[in-house]
Amino acid sequence: MFRKIPFIFLVFTVFFVARLTAEVSSPLFGKVIVVDPGHGAKNRKGRIVNAGCASPSGYLERDRAVVIGETLGRQFLLKGATVYFTRDKNNFWRIAETQKMDNKTRAEFANNKNADIFIRIHLNWSPDKKHRGALVLWYKEDSRGIAALIAENIKQKGVILEGVRKQHLVGFEFAKVPAVLVEYGYLSNKEDEQLIKSDDYAAKISSSIVDAVEKYFKDKN
Repeated sequence: MFRKIPFIFLVFTVFFVARLTAEVSSPLFGKVIVVDPGHGAKNRKGRIVNAGCASPSGYLERDRAVVIGETLGRQFLLKGATVYFTRDKNNFWRIAETQKMDNKTRAEFANNKNADIFIRIHLNWSPDKKHRGALVLWYKEDSRGIAALIAENIKQKGVILEGVRKQHLVGFEFAKVPAVLVEYGYLSNKEDEQLIKSDDYAAKISSSIVDAVEKYFKDKN
């Protein structure tokens, strides 16, 4: 038993050093990432002011966005980034008097953390149930390049991509750091709903985002 301990310790040490080296060598090492799982806000009286959408079966955007956000955050952490969440499973409900105020304070949170990038996670909905696929949104010019890279990576992973476009949103308006919003798919579409429920699908899009952000900072340097 005692003869095995040094070997196990050596294997652990090699693994730890290899992982640390990988983190340090990544352009994401030391970068500050703010992950913003959409919706999930109540006012002080307990009324929901930022509910999000739902599928015909009742599957809620605000619930799934938190899970996806944590998946995305873990992937960034493995690259050595510092990650902050606007909400998570342990702090599910945000407090705000209106939806606009909620989205404004999320952006201000990213500003206050001096985020290198602010990533907003959402699920889409349309009255036209034929609409499907991931969508990447941006608004300010400093976010155009990273949005395009994310969209390109998503498409390369074989995920249906609806597109990438400029759109004014409150969260973008008040952000003073590069900000993008990624819609992982349409809850109003049956096929997309099943994909959205899949952890593998969520991980695939999340890895597309991480790879794109990593390339963005590599090229920037």
